[in-house]
Amino acid sequence: MPPSDAPKLEVTVLGSSDAFCSGGHPHATYLVETRRATFLVDCGPTVLLALKRYGIDTARVDFVVISHMHGDHFGGLPFLLLESIYERPRTRPLVVLGPPGIGARVWTLVRALYPDVVPDALPFAFEFVELEPEGRATIADVELHPVRVPHQDADVSLAVGFTSGGKRLLYSGDTPWDDRFFALARDVDLFLCECTAYDEPMGRHIQWTTLAPLVPRLGCRRLVLIHLGRKMREHCGELGVECAREGMRIRL
Repeated sequence: MPPSDAPKLEVTVLGSSDAFCSGGHPHATYLVETRRATFLVDCGPTVLLALKRYGIDTARVDFVVISHMHGDHFGGLPFLLLESIYERPRTRPLVVLGPPGIGARVWTLVRALYPDVVPDALPFAFEFVELEPEGRATIADVELHPVRVPHQDADVSLAVGFTSGGKRLLYSGDTPWDDRFFALARDVDLFLCECTAYDEPMGRHIQWTTLAPLVPRLGCRRLVLIHLGRKMREHCGELGVECAREGMRIRL
């Protein structure tokens, strides 16, 4: 049993960059620990580098939550799978929760990258759970509330709310600004909000000049900006808002 004064929810930033690893920062990956579970929120291609850099045993990962199926957010899963087969063998299931179609997309990627390396029969269950937008799901002591955001058209992109031990985390995933975040972020303990661009549009992402006047209306207890592009990195020190950095640990 964890000590009574242990945090009910703790987040470690393992990768806070955009798809370009701007400024030499790893892809989107966040380690979340609750009283009963250790899991990843998104799993970029640099996931193993990030986990090992901070001395985190890959075998501790109980499950992975994927916000959407762009490579910088789910492309690390084949490497985590290989790690779990050969380098740090596991026998207990590895569960991946994500948007509809997540299982087929991951297996397509695994077979494209390592067609002759991953065995037909795995020594553990590699399981997938599709998250239905606007629905709810529970795994271990974590309740998930996925909401579809307008980052993609054909595929589903999700923002995900997490609740455990009475603490609430909101993860925006990748998205342009959506006014629903006013309601979603209200009273959450931590809002990890993407802010890829600074003052110029960059695809379907939030830019700082759009977000800045909205920050006082968010109503969250703590705001940390994530998925930072090159120009955002250059301006982080002058924004007056926390920007994610690798190794940052947030105890709730």
